[in-house]
Amino acid sequence: MIKVSVIMPVYNSEKYLRKAVDSILNQDFEGYELILVDDGSPDNSGKICDEYAANNKNVKVVHKTNGGICSARNAGLDVAQGEYIGFCDNDDEYLPGLLKENYELAKANDIDLLRYAKIKRMEKDDGRVWETITKLEEMIIEKKDFYKHYINIRKEDTIWTGLYRREIIEDNKIRFNEKIKYGGEDVYFNISMLKNCQRLGFNSRPYYSWTQRDTHSTSRSFNDEFLDDMIDNLQLEYEFMKETCQDKVSNYVKNVYLVNSYIHTLVDYMSVKSCKLTTKEKAERLERFRKHPIFDKEIPKATYKKIKKVNYRMYITMRLFDKRRYGALVFILDNGTKILARTRFK
Repeated sequence: MIKVSVIMPVYNSEKYLRKAVDSILNQDFEGYELILVDDGSPDNSGKICDEYAANNKNVKVVHKTNGGICSARNAGLDVAQGEYIGFCDNDDEYLPGLLKENYELAKANDIDLLRYAKIKRMEKDDGRVWETITKLEEMIIEKKDFYKHYINIRKEDTIWTGLYRREIIEDNKIRFNEKIKYGGEDVYFNISMLKNCQRLGFNSRPYYSWTQRDTHSTSRSFNDEFLDDMIDNLQLEYEFMKETCQDKVSNYVKNVYLVNSYIHTLVDYMSVKSCKLTTKEKAERLERFRKHPIFDKEIPKATYKKIKKVNYRMYITMRLFDKRRYGALVFILDNGTKILARTRFK
């Protein structure tokens, strides 16, 4: 029996691919398969995949024409046989114990989706490296209590930090949305999965190493379709809050989580060098989000006071977004904390 299927989309990654694959093959765990999906790589990545498959019986390779990361992950899901599904990007690493310890935890507690923490590595072009560890509270949550732990459930949106019960994925025909090509595909998949889960588990230990490289992050290309994709995800989140959580998620949680997850992400995306939108055009896009019914409740003063004490940047963001002062919001978040320190409201 295959216990875990690990799906790795591969594209133009000959420089990092071996390290990523070896981190999975070196796991002290039996009963897994590694599915390498070569998404039409023009470099030697496809050949490297075939080399691993020839020398490892638990490695499968799928070669396909280029269709993007969602298409590649779906191709992996189509052939996966494992009881649980795991994901890994072709330039990241599985840390020791990921498969064995998390599979055993999921099985022992009949968990549909098990989350574990990650190490985030920031790699600068000059060789400097920073590492931070995400914090997850260790717990098991039943569906009836999802609303009580909403931020903990949704704070980790990446798909590579979880084991997903494949039966739920197949029974509910859950797949990645292939029209999403510029980011946000993990959010869509995770909410689709959460809507059908009965029990969630959280492991506070970090098992996944995610590397964000300076060259990649500063050269991101801007595409206006990303904004439409985020609104689609916001609508899916809205439905999840109302249906699965029976509309019990507190307004405090909604405001803090949604502003942080969507508005900060949106402003950050519109600040990349390749974005040629004017401040007015950025403001118009923020207004599209503000009109969504998920933001229709006025933020109470008590919420502002609570946030102001712990996160001043968040406090300013919430105030400006709530008051529809989008030009100021874009300018402040574009220009950093020095301006925030001088910004005051009466």
